[in-house]
Amino acid sequence: MGELKRVVNFNQAAKMREVDEQIQKQVDKKSKMYAGDFKRFETYCQTKGLEVSFDSLRAYLLDTIQEGFKLSTFNRRAAGVKHFLVNELGQSETDEQAKSVAFLRQIYNDVEFAEQKLVRGQAAQPKDEVLHLIEKLDTRAKAISLFNLVTACRPSEMVLIKVDHIDLSNRSVNVFMKKQKEWHNKRLTLECVNALKSYFKKYGLKKDDYLVGEVNKGGRYISKQISDTAYRKSIHNWLGFAPYTLRKTQVSSMHEAGADLATIAKQSGHKNLETINKHYLSVNDRTVDKFL
Repeated sequence: MGELKRVVNFNQAAKMREVDEQIQKQVDKKSKMYAGDFKRFETYCQTKGLEVSFDSLRAYLLDTIQEGFKLSTFNRRAAGVKHFLVNELGQSETDEQAKSVAFLRQIYNDVEFAEQKLVRGQAAQPKDEVLHLIEKLDTRAKAISLFNLVTACRPSEMVLIKVDHIDLSNRSVNVFMKKQKEWHNKRLTLECVNALKSYFKKYGLKKDDYLVGEVNKGGRYISKQISDTAYRKSIHNWLGFAPYTLRKTQVSSMHEAGADLATIAKQSGHKNLETINKHYLSVNDRTVDKFL
């Protein structure tokens, strides 16, 4: 009985260590993501002669508002600094301090700060014009751009896609959505499938190769996962606008063609239908123009 208890205790301790290690990995990821935000907060505290604390965070956030920064910046700074104060410095946020941050955020609802809530993203473009641009590209750029347009993928999703995730015969692709941490199946058009076939054949892509990958100065394809930033630069060089324009163009085009929000969500990978309605469909006025 004693031996069994020791085995159970050993297994329990080993499993808990594994859990702690995985949790720490996630904490480290966030720390890396928010490192720049916290560094700016530390510099702010040094400049103002304040201690690095939750009380000083309130002053930092008020200055963020008064200096004209957007609500999105306010939210990132609040989240980033809080993460470091709790997980790196071991501080605790009181209920009163948390309420203070919430009240500060409400300042953006006041008329004089309303402009700072306005988000100006990339606008959708007429799909026929985008397709005309894509048609002029070389084999690789055309296939990738057309694929991005049809699937309405985010840059973070595009750089993860491998040839093996694409089913050309069934005109579909399995996409891992980093934002939602799950796989999602999307449809492809026949035009897109043919462009992909030409691309795969020209560069000899195999199942384990990345869809985007990289092409060196000599024109040789290299199978590697590139960064979101590198992908954005590629699309901008090819088409003159950001990848999100492709995503918004596809969503807007589907809506103009009569698709309901659920159908659009299935292709775009949105979980929240309200997000589509608020942030994607409203960016294109062509639907309204037809009825004026």
